[in-house]
Amino acid sequence: MIIFLKKLLCLMVCAICTTSLFASPKRLGADHAEPGVASFLSGLNLVSGVHYFCSERDAYNLIALAEREKINVFELIDTMYRFAAPRNIRFTIQGEHIRKTQGKYDLGGERILAILAIDTLRYIEFGAILLKDQRAMDAYLEGPRETYIEIGTAHYESQFGFETLSPLLFDNAYGITVQKLFFKAPLVKLELFSPGKGAIHVKNMFRPKRWNLDVVTLK
Repeated sequence: MIIFLKKLLCLMVCAICTTSLFASPKRLGADHAEPGVASFLSGLNLVSGVHYFCSERDAYNLIALAEREKINVFELIDTMYRFAAPRNIRFTIQGEHIRKTQGKYDLGGERILAILAIDTLRYIEFGAILLKDQRAMDAYLEGPRETYIEIGTAHYESQFGFETLSPLLFDNAYGITVQKLFFKAPLVKLELFSPGKGAIHVKNMFRPKRWNLDVVTLK
């Protein structure tokens, strides 16, 4: 009986290990996705020192790539920036083109849509600084916007973004303030602290707000 139980336990452990080995993770993160994104971007007609404007097809293919790589929209921007900045390339993606992908893809739920103000986004650009008034990431809206992002009401200027980007970190934010009751302060940075997760840092807030930032999925 003891021998039988040992064998049964051994089989159960092997089954669990095999399932863990072959199961497809729900979130893989930017570091894991970087080679795949770099491979895709290498196939585009990119020229150093030139601003590349993504077509509607490019935008669709990028969102499809994020779904395959199991990353969220911020992780997609992160990996594209890693490719673009050292090659002196800058990308622009039209908000209209991003919204059109929502017919087939869930971009990560209301949280992602709210933080990036997708519904009023005119366009987003990021990468190398080619002109003096550019930042690492700049987003342009139809106009100033207010939206609730769970830690409070976020007030967006018609232009917002981040002065600097580095792997897993969107830093030195501008154009965004967060208000909760009588407290109002600028958003400072977004940290991708784990695959599919992010932490919003607000000035003078004791601790960051940590969230699941869901990956792109098929509807």
